[in-house]
Amino acid sequence: MTDIGVITMDGPAGVGKSTLARRLAAELGIAYLDTGAMYRTLGLRLGAAAADMAEGELRARCRAYSFTLEVREEGASPVLCCNGTPIGAEIRTEKAGRLASLVARLPVLREELQRAQRALGESSSLVAEGRDMGTKVFPAAGHKFFLDARPEVRARRRYLELEARGELNGATLEEIQRGIEERDAQDRNRAVDPLRPAEDAVIVDTSDLDLEGVLRVLLNSVEARRTTLKEKVALVRARAQMALSAENAAVFQGNGGGQMLFAAAREDALAAVSAVAARRGCSCRVSFDLRLHDELVEVEASAEEGPLADVLVLVGVQTAASALAAALPGRRMDIHAALLPEA
Repeated sequence: MTDIGVITMDGPAGVGKSTLARRLAAELGIAYLDTGAMYRTLGLRLGAAAADMAEGELRARCRAYSFTLEVREEGASPVLCCNGTPIGAEIRTEKAGRLASLVARLPVLREELQRAQRALGESSSLVAEGRDMGTKVFPAAGHKFFLDARPEVRARRRYLELEARGELNGATLEEIQRGIEERDAQDRNRAVDPLRPAEDAVIVDTSDLDLEGVLRVLLNSVEARRTTLKEKVALVRARAQMALSAENAAVFQGNGGGQMLFAAAREDALAAVSAVAARRGCSCRVSFDLRLHDELVEVEASAEEGPLADVLVLVGVQTAASALAAALPGRRMDIHAALLPEA
């Protein structure tokens, strides 16, 4: 993985976001985050009954599923997993799509998935594709794109796609365009997380560009942005350490090397940091690195130097370490946390 950070790609249906996000991630050698797959997965796991659950029950059910990006084979791209199992073709069905649309309307479920998405962005560089990535999920992302195209162009692309798959089912080009325009109106005018470009997003009109042309625009923009960041940013860092018993070290090994436990702890730490920052009226992006060395767990957090940065990194490592300790059996464990000297 490189240090590119998070790249967001938003836009309406029919602009080629999914294809371009995958290609951009592959070109840059970073992960691709399919946020739609996360909604489809929870839709299948929770079912239509999710719409009738009390908020507390729904939140608990959502948190029973942990999402991670894992490299399953050497040299391969990271794979999106749920509770350690790769997400597969089971979500690419009409039923999964219908359930995803249903659960995506539930504010609690959206909050929980957005929290999980932010945690993934803290752990690795990635391209996140969706409809509110740059405005809601990753507002501090270093690279933001909003893809758009004229409705008639998007309708034509959709028509040809369905025709090639033999799935037109009598639909006309005019009907498809009308459906796209109706979906646009719904997405742009909905009360929760409406579709709109982030203020600092690069808007790319794909109407008159082919796939390679759009990809070149995106790559050039990323490279230009990176070359402007020449000055080294001063970082504030903190570390927490926790010694494990042999029994607890075995628990880590039984959870994919601790990846599932680390993912949950990272989510708790991000939530704690966000809460403290919100109370103090500041904004600060904190990155986490959690690792296991034999029978020693280390949690490191870093943030750009600024107001409360030292407080936030300490809150982050202490929360993550405490969450890990609470998930392990046996006696209480000592946690040692401190700020690190400048590198």
